Amino acid sequence: MIIRQSSSTLNVLFRVRVALGVLLVAFLLLGVRLWYLQVLKGHYFRVRSENNLLRTVYVSPPRGLILDRNGTVLAANRPAYDIEFVAEDCPNPKKTMADLAQIVGQPAEELIAKLGEQKRRRFEPKVILADVSADVLARVAAQRYRLPGVILNVVATRKYVFSDFAAHTLGYIREVTREQLDNPQFVSYMPGDLVGQFGLESRWENFLRGDRGIHTLVVNAAGVKISERSYKQELIGHNLSLTIDATVQAAADKALAGRRGAIVALDPRNGEVLAISSGPSFDPNIFAREVPVDIWRDLVNGVDKKMNNRAIQGTYAPGSVFKIVTAVAALSEGVIGPEERINCPGFYMFGSRPFRCHKSSGHGLVNLQSAMAQSCDVYFYTVGQRLGVDRIHDYAKRFGLGMLTGIELADERVGIVPSTEWKRNYFKREEDKKWYPGETLSVAIGQGAVTLTPLQIARAVSVLVNGGRLFRPNLISRIESNYGGYRDQDFGKEPFVDQEFDARVIGLVRDSLVSVVNHASGTGHKAQLKPELNIVVAGKTGTAQVASIAREGNDEALKDHAWFAGYAPAQNPEIVVVALLENAGHGGAVAAPVVKAVMEAYFTRNGQPAQTTQESIRVAQSSVVKEVTNAH
Repeated sequence: MIIRQSSSTLNVLFRVRVALGVLLVAFLLLGVRLWYLQVLKGHYFRVRSENNLLRTVYVSPPRGLILDRNGTVLAANRPAYDIEFVAEDCPNPKKTMADLAQIVGQPAEELIAKLGEQKRRRFEPKVILADVSADVLARVAAQRYRLPGVILNVVATRKYVFSDFAAHTLGYIREVTREQLDNPQFVSYMPGDLVGQFGLESRWENFLRGDRGIHTLVVNAAGVKISERSYKQELIGHNLSLTIDATVQAAADKALAGRRGAIVALDPRNGEVLAISSGPSFDPNIFAREVPVDIWRDLVNGVDKKMNNRAIQGTYAPGSVFKIVTAVAALSEGVIGPEERINCPGFYMFGSRPFRCHKSSGHGLVNLQSAMAQSCDVYFYTVGQRLGVDRIHDYAKRFGLGMLTGIELADERVGIVPSTEWKRNYFKREEDKKWYPGETLSVAIGQGAVTLTPLQIARAVSVLVNGGRLFRPNLISRIESNYGGYRDQDFGKEPFVDQEFDARVIGLVRDSLVSVVNHASGTGHKAQLKPELNIVVAGKTGTAQVASIAREGNDEALKDHAWFAGYAPAQNPEIVVVALLENAGHGGAVAAPVVKAVMEAYFTRNGQPAQTTQESIRVAQSSVVKEVTNAH
């Protein structure tokens, strides 16, 4: 018996087979997709998943404070708001940057250019706008919903309390450069970190910077913080206390306002720097934000070259200030006695050439004291010729001239104290290597090839008045941590070099320098302090010729440099002050009053240290630390 299947039964079986086939294909496609996601792209999605869940945020710590010798805070910290961008949280970075540019009022292409390479650092925030104003911050915060990937962050940045105060010494901080990040010295730094780029901020970076904090956050897919998993607290950098006296430094900065030049004040008893100023100056606070190109060019390449620290980088003919060295050498070598008198008719004939004195009518008969007081060139031409250039050179070296002082600042210049050997090595052509006796005359009065820095002159005067001790100028008083774990106050206790000058010779030269300021015919009487202080000043004027008299004319750049190197009290010196004013004229008329102003600031300061204890320093830092920490 034959049983026939109905057409309806065949139709059901066909449908079952088709359904099974579809399911099989679906499962096959699902399996392929899972293989693709888990095998081929598994690492990518695992990293993405983890970073969408946990995100590490690095918090730069506030830098250590910089204080003067009495505890006055010179460089502190303040909160600054940055606008940052996380590429992983944004599907369309260029559109977001265009929207952000519209909100902040900047060209979109500038912000897009700041995105840089994002492929390898998509989870790391990149600073787009640093240290924005409160107005910009409010506008971005109000539009945050339309700016995926944009975050607002608060960081600690530098605040230089007195603006351009000692700017060349304190220096400034700025974002670490790409070149620095490629340097092994900066292996622990990250893009966007602030680093000391100049002055003491750079020299003592390792102590001032502190240790970064590490916060592990739980975030959602949009990068919004949900909670905090763990954190390592950032540690504030070490505080740096200087030997600088804020009162004396302020007086030096004020005296240089609007002028090109330098002022250095030292304590000759130990080599501590009380003030070191260079003008024109600049406000290091401007480096907290991006510096416009035109301002940067003016700072570095402008006519005034404001970034040059003239106190240690400017090398100038010292003029008659150098006669101090010539006098010590002449007396020590016995080529002249203190009472020997030399006639000055207004010129000194050497061969057929007259070497002129600054006083064309002459000084008549002068000895050491009157020659120094009146700065007679003819007297020093005579003793210089008797000495010869090599003996002058040797004594200048004993005063620390023509060599690095070793101060804790970068790019110090050496200067030149010429000798016969120097000339043989300096010039290439054989005919230029010979030293001519006539050249010695110019060297004896601080002209010719002699070039020195104001700091070198200040150290040389210190050697004269402290018994022959050649110190390394010291800027640092102590370094200490904010947590009591580290303290170093051994600075300035390095051994000095005892030059062992004849005490009688030094006494005679110092007596002559008292006459420069206090004798009726002295060239430096404008350095005298106000009578009520009852303090005697001694020192030496200097007028360094920049160009020949025939060329000088009305060109400002060819006018003489003005010098004055002084110390007080004359019998027991506590302070040495040297002032150099470029193209300003005669030292006695221009530089001596500047030294007077600085000395009066020193002798009239109240002398009471600021009440800045370790606890008060910690309190000063805490507000910034709290705000930075809370932001994360």
